[in-house]
Amino acid sequence: MAEKKVHLYEGDGEIIEPDEPPRRERPPALPGRRPLGRDEALREKDAYFREAEETRRTGSHYFASNEGLEDPNAPSGLFDDFDRYAEPIPRKRPPKRLKHKGLWMTLIVFCLLFLSAAGLLVIPQLTGMRYRMLPNLVTANGMILRPEEEKERVLAENCDAMFQDTIYPNIWIDDVNVGGLTREEAVAAVSAASMQPDQEYELTVSVGNQKWKINNERVPVRRNIEETVAKAWALGRSNTASLRGSGMTPFQERVRTASDIRSHPRSFRTERTYDQEALRTVAEGIANYVRRDPVDSMVEGFDFGTKTFTFTEDQPGAMLDAEALYAELCRRMEKEDYGTEVRAYPEKVLAHTTQAELRNSFGLISTYTTKTTSNKNRNTNIQLSAQAINGRTVLPGEIFSFNGATGERTAAKGYREAAAIAGGESRDEVGGGVCQTSSTLFNAVARANLEIIARSPHAWPSSYVEKGFDATVNWPGLDFKFRNNTDWPVFLTASYADRKVTVSVYGMSLGADLKIDLESETVRTLPMPQGVNYKINTDLKPGEQKRTVKGRAGSVVDTWQVWYQAGKEIKREKLCTSTYKAYQETIEYNPR
Repeated sequence: MAEKKVHLYEGDGEIIEPDEPPRRERPPALPGRRPLGRDEALREKDAYFREAEETRRTGSHYFASNEGLEDPNAPSGLFDDFDRYAEPIPRKRPPKRLKHKGLWMTLIVFCLLFLSAAGLLVIPQLTGMRYRMLPNLVTANGMILRPEEEKERVLAENCDAMFQDTIYPNIWIDDVNVGGLTREEAVAAVSAASMQPDQEYELTVSVGNQKWKINNERVPVRRNIEETVAKAWALGRSNTASLRGSGMTPFQERVRTASDIRSHPRSFRTERTYDQEALRTVAEGIANYVRRDPVDSMVEGFDFGTKTFTFTEDQPGAMLDAEALYAELCRRMEKEDYGTEVRAYPEKVLAHTTQAELRNSFGLISTYTTKTTSNKNRNTNIQLSAQAINGRTVLPGEIFSFNGATGERTAAKGYREAAAIAGGESRDEVGGGVCQTSSTLFNAVARANLEIIARSPHAWPSSYVEKGFDATVNWPGLDFKFRNNTDWPVFLTASYADRKVTVSVYGMSLGADLKIDLESETVRTLPMPQGVNYKINTDLKPGEQKRTVKGRAGSVVDTWQVWYQAGKEIKREKLCTSTYKAYQETIEYNPR
């Protein structure tokens, strides 16, 4: 790197070169500009300081303005009255040499040895540790006491006896001397002495001609040997509450307890324990094996000819109290009473419904009869529809449909034309008159307290039943339906004879002396429209006229179910409401 040259400005427009090359002539200053000058006193002062600091330039900055240059000790190239000299860095004074260094090191080593010796003497008092090869000193009131040799010997013997990892002498467990044994050795010794009886126990449970054996495989039995050995080992190694205020140290109390054991033996007994959950499982298993649910008697069949029922046999059940059996087994296990059998007696559980009860409860629930007309065709239709529903069994929850039972009433099935109501008019059609059968069925079912699902009244009241007692049907639109809402099957019988149709319902009776009847009440009357409604019918002969709709007044009728107990009304409920419309007189004619 090229050496940087630094010029020293002396004033009066002259530049003094520090070394060669020789000075060059400075060009004349421009007009109006002259270098800053120095008076003689300042130049002498500068020269003095340069000479004074020339010898101390190494490691020092001569001028503050030269910081950052390659030679910071060089004088500034240009300065004037406003420059400031950098303060010189003071020199470090050389350290003074320590006199008598060997003497000081000897003193330090002696102090360390003294502190170590004092610590060794204090440690036994602070931590309770004892030195076997060194004297153990005790201080009291600032004085050093030396323990007596006899007490020191006794203390050492007590420490040797108390700090061993064996059970103290003269301690027995189940007549086995475990003194001087470790805990593992004591467990092995006590287990060997009590193993055989625990493995050979057997308890018998008998229920009727069945027997169950309970042994160590099904219900494990063990002794609390480990817990008892832990208690024996801890004897003499713990302190009691009586230590407080006695003046003894904890160690002295433990020594006294251990010494007392040598004079007065201590004995422990192990306890036999068994797996209680396993024993409960055995008791519940025996109870489940014995348990048998009773079998209720049920309706086996119904003879529609003789109107008699047949029933299945009821069977009683059996129940064994698992908790009582478990309690008895626990008592035997705790007393180790295995000599006699544990006999358990199940309880007899009767069936909820017996055959005798069904025989007394099943029979005719309700029956209803209506009288027919002398029209043979109509009576034929009634007889055929009665035969269609006769012998029907309706199971619990099942819905019975009248149209479903009879099917479509057609001539192929033997049905004939008879008067029927359709569209407010009375006209002949195949199957006319079967509404009397459905109405009779409705009355029998309502008196048996079965649930009515679908029922419609006629256009006007029928002559064979009271108002509100009818149930019209028509294929396939109008139908009569009911549901068997009981827990037992019901059986339907229907017959026609001597111009009478009868429908009966058999099953579980409503109750002793209980009967249901129907009552109707007209709550509103609908007046018949005035005048006559004439309609032209060209199918009639010219000038012929025919009344097709008879003028009638209408009504609104409520039907009630009434319960009677021994002939006395006890309850009534509204069953249905029937509306019979009012009709205007209608006449058809042919004006031609």
